[in-house]
Amino acid sequence: MGTMVVGFRLGWDRKGRQATVVLTQAGVLHHSSGLLGLAARPARPHAPAGPDPHPVPRQAAILRRLYADRHGQGYTRELIPPACVRLDTEERPLHSRPWGEHAPRAHPELIAEFTGAAPAATGSLEDALTAFYTAIGLTPRSRAVGPPGAPPAVREALRGLAEGRTLSSRPRRGAGWTVTGTGVRLHVGRVGEDLSPGEVAELQVALTAWLRHRQAPRTR
Repeated sequence: MGTMVVGFRLGWDRKGRQATVVLTQAGVLHHSSGLLGLAARPARPHAPAGPDPHPVPRQAAILRRLYADRHGQGYTRELIPPACVRLDTEERPLHSRPWGEHAPRAHPELIAEFTGAAPAATGSLEDALTAFYTAIGLTPRSRAVGPPGAPPAVREALRGLAEGRTLSSRPRRGAGWTVTGTGVRLHVGRVGEDLSPGEVAELQVALTAWLRHRQAPRTR
């Protein structure tokens, strides 16, 4: 019968590392990490908190967060883009109390089969999750990407953040910024500093005022 899974593998070229995360139809998150080009080391899986009547959507939210977090940490190359795959490997049954001594064990065969079976075509995490929900008989959960009246550029930026991508300024004189789902960072040369949510709000107000000031009619 096999197992339906959804997952991805990301690479951090500068440090030569890779990270893989796979979510199964039982709601178990499997992780592995290691050096690029070498066998990845599986970690202890993350089982849903029991009893949980809706484990997959809750674990999918964690999958989204991990995808965004890894991108923010430097894992920006998609070695295996997000994909939904049916594996031949049978998922190990979960204990009714899947923690402590009954916590699920690492399943390297499942991760290895995913990395071998995942298609090479690119795709978004939301598309992969939609296919996964459909395959296991759940109603896909749509994610809003901004109000209908938002400008196209804003909607596209919101979509990128929802998919875990990093938004960044064009390189210029060593200064710039990056925005991820987890934060905003300013760069000056080789120095960078993360802004707090309050500072981001203040910056947004100042930039909005500046843009409107520039667009206002000039009088001589």
